[in-house]
Amino acid sequence: MKTILITSAAIFISVNTYSQKGDPVLARVRYTYTNKSDTLTNEKPRIENMLLFFGKNTSLYTSYDKIRHEISEEQKFWAMIESGAGKGNGVFVVDDSNSKWMTTTSYSFFVKENKLFTKEMFFYRSYLVEETPPIIDWKLSKDTLSFSGLTCQKATANFEGKNWTVWYAQSVPFPGGPWKLNGLPGLIIEAYDTNKDIYFKFAGMENAKIGDHVRDRDVTKQPGASPSTYNSIDQAIGRDVGNAYFENIIRLPIGAVKISKSQMEKFKEAFKKDPKGFNKALSGN
Repeated sequence: MKTILITSAAIFISVNTYSQKGDPVLARVRYTYTNKSDTLTNEKPRIENMLLFFGKNTSLYTSYDKIRHEISEEQKFWAMIESGAGKGNGVFVVDDSNSKWMTTTSYSFFVKENKLFTKEMFFYRSYLVEETPPIIDWKLSKDTLSFSGLTCQKATANFEGKNWTVWYAQSVPFPGGPWKLNGLPGLIIEAYDTNKDIYFKFAGMENAKIGDHVRDRDVTKQPGASPSTYNSIDQAIGRDVGNAYFENIIRLPIGAVKISKSQMEKFKEAFKKDPKGFNKALSGN
């Protein structure tokens, strides 16, 4: 595993070009993601609440459950500090047993640039794979359905070995949707494969405005904060997600490391086999 990490260090590139740009979030779309083939420890299918932020040119798809979990953990931490339990030998123990199943991957789609970035986090550090978004051969249908007042049209396609049915809203002129699904003349509101083994079920949409979600404590605005200062919650959920959720700006995380798709797979496999050893090799200790 060390060999993998040391070899990959030669191709590490900090991604700053996209990081400096920002696209204001116009709306947030919630999906209930179900994957019957991905079972959890209780043998039940994975069901996770997901969130799509989108602006005029960019979208970010991530786990809503992960965001809410990490916010809750941070609130517990500050409550402990305020109670005085953090003084002396007080220790705050983070119990991640209920969150290990949550998705840590996010997808950033840049329409004008025609770029798709997949982000993974390993020990609070972000790694990005840059690729061209897949070209999906959609077959458009005249069938329509309404989702919470949104009139949607049907489209079908074969993508990554599965036959997909999606419903998209032309009244929301953004050519993206959950996961890597894209390329339609409107936002994808709902999507599923033939047997609905994988299902992105629409759970609501809301317009976004600054102040919708406020940090309990923002260390970047405290006296003495430097440009490199950032909040611990951003380290937990990813700085790209923190920007979108709290600041209403979609941009890639500053300081993220760009790697190849094959290297990402090697990283994930190494991390899965030996998380502690992976971290040790990554830190060089």
